[in-house]
Amino acid sequence: MQDRLESFGGSGPSVLFAHANGYPPGSYRQFIGHLLPHCQLTGYRHRPMWGDRHPPKRLNWSLFADDLIQTVESTLNQPVWMMGHSMGGVVALMAAERRPELFKGLILVDPVFMPSRRVFAMGVMPSKRKAEMPMVRRTLGRPEHFASHEEAFNFYRGKRAFGRFSDEVLWDYVHASKSTLPEGGVQLSFPAAWEAAVYGSAPWVWPRLLRVRLPTLGLRGEHSDVLTPGAMRRWARLQPSAELHHCPGGHLLPMESPETTAGYVIDFLQRHPG
Repeated sequence: MQDRLESFGGSGPSVLFAHANGYPPGSYRQFIGHLLPHCQLTGYRHRPMWGDRHPPKRLNWSLFADDLIQTVESTLNQPVWMMGHSMGGVVALMAAERRPELFKGLILVDPVFMPSRRVFAMGVMPSKRKAEMPMVRRTLGRPEHFASHEEAFNFYRGKRAFGRFSDEVLWDYVHASKSTLPEGGVQLSFPAAWEAAVYGSAPWVWPRLLRVRLPTLGLRGEHSDVLTPGAMRRWARLQPSAELHHCPGGHLLPMESPETTAGYVIDFLQRHPG
């Protein structure tokens, strides 16, 4: 069970952090570094990083929520603050809705709150059609192996998706997301097949927001194309007690604007010491 967790140290309240699809906890070191004077942070690795490189044919994110609940129950002193980015934010919400007593509150960073019609469409979409979705196609078309970490860094440095990453952040991502192979070279530690399966199976979240009563901070990257302004307005209506903010950056704001994003989290934790 402990291989699901990565301790980053720190002092203060205990925070468990669930990462985004394809971005292991170590990818967030610059962001996490700003938090450590204010909390004890533990990174949580989702199931795709446990060694099985093949996802189920029909992936349901309830599996990830089950995993998270089991990990918190078995390895951590409860309740804990639960923070999640993107996929991690949705999984955190799903777990907290089912077992609120395990958590002090939620910090959701650009969670994947998709329009209902899109979620329903994906739910009935044949696998062949899902494979044609742009995000899925790009994921499965990217190399999964590199000769070295340096080769991987140079490959990603030229990609638009990482354009707002500093070199330090990009190196953190490369080292966190690539495992060294015994025969030489490195490979993705979060397999592309899992990443693609996650993109094609995002759940319907809106009713869950109505049922969550925990203190909640929601952060959206002001250039995010995942959590839209319309989704933020819907979130505010369904969970009026949540504190919602627009922050510099896009969907990957913890990596693009690590200090500013951390500042919102620190302020929230300091105002909710319980």
